[in-house]
Amino acid sequence: MVSIPRTLAAIRALEGTVPIRAPAGLGRWMARPSTLDEVATVLRFAAERGRGIRAQGAGTKADWFTDVSEVDVTVSTGGLDTWHYEPGSSVVTVGAGLPVQVAQVRLSAYGLRLPLDPRSSGGTVGGVLATDEAGPMEMRFGRPVDQLLGAWGVRRGGTIVGLGAADPTCGPADPASIEHHPDPADLRWLATGVLVAAVLPVQSVPPASRYVSREVGSPLEITHFLSAIQACGVSPSAIELDLPAPVGDRIGRGGSLTVLIEGSMVSATDRAGTLAEAFGPGARFSDVPPDGWGRYPWHSGDIAIRLDAPGDALAAVAYAMRETANAPLAVRGSLGAGIGFAAIPARTPIDSVRAIVQTARDVLMSRGGDAAVLAAPAPRIVSQRRPESL
Repeated sequence: MVSIPRTLAAIRALEGTVPIRAPAGLGRWMARPSTLDEVATVLRFAAERGRGIRAQGAGTKADWFTDVSEVDVTVSTGGLDTWHYEPGSSVVTVGAGLPVQVAQVRLSAYGLRLPLDPRSSGGTVGGVLATDEAGPMEMRFGRPVDQLLGAWGVRRGGTIVGLGAADPTCGPADPASIEHHPDPADLRWLATGVLVAAVLPVQSVPPASRYVSREVGSPLEITHFLSAIQACGVSPSAIELDLPAPVGDRIGRGGSLTVLIEGSMVSATDRAGTLAEAFGPGARFSDVPPDGWGRYPWHSGDIAIRLDAPGDALAAVAYAMRETANAPLAVRGSLGAGIGFAAIPARTPIDSVRAIVQTARDVLMSRGGDAAVLAAPAPRIVSQRRPESL
């Protein structure tokens, strides 16, 4: 939970702590538009010359599902930092290039928050919506695209797109050029386009957040604790599983199951206490999240795997992958939302990588899930030229 700053200076100071990386850029050109019409001009220019484009914000997911050879123009969203919030309103308009953490800090001054908690630190609103990147509280709020109420964007070729209840104050100079879609969740065009501004709901920040944790050592034990959570009726906001890898030469610690409970001071504390008692000896109770909460388990160079694992399948597939690898791979994810992430060390032989991924798919197939490789190290030719300006 973001602490509520008391002054404007405190807000600006918190904003300054958000890690924002300038995009290195792919291809030969880079553009940094700052308005909807400028984005349309860039995409029209690229289409007329047969150039492939890709939008890039903070670069936190730059290596996901990307064929670098098809990118000629990198469109930096850093200049798309629209911010429009009227005190007392139930919605906010946020530019695609604004980091989610910055938006959360600004809203916290009003005692509000966005129903978004992406796992990538510094991720922008546009990047989160484009990849539908959710965090632990997906269990409570659903996917990011489900939160989208309206948006402005530009599809390939330069056509301006208005989605749902798009904010008219951010609209195009020529309203006649708009292509309107009533369903804001229909973002299929975004794969080859650029999101410019989004209208999202806001909600009150709960007065209290309590984290109850318990060490776990097997899928059976995890299933037992999940049943305890359900039996207690504590209405958790998130349920996270963390199975870490060894650190250095040390044997990795056991895994942990952590439950987030939110509400009033009295309600959250009472419910957390009830759950801690149900978890039994060894349960931990805290006002702050554990290390690694809401973050991916991998490090630079690791092979990143996404696991769509409904129900308690995440626990089963995590231990199956570890058995195939004959090593405690790092796995984190949301048991409440049915999605997890695994990290395979870059030094792992390719045959072992294939076997681990196939094991994950085999286990999940019978449970209605799937496994996908998000990113993997690969040989690259790095140009010494800096991206030219469009």
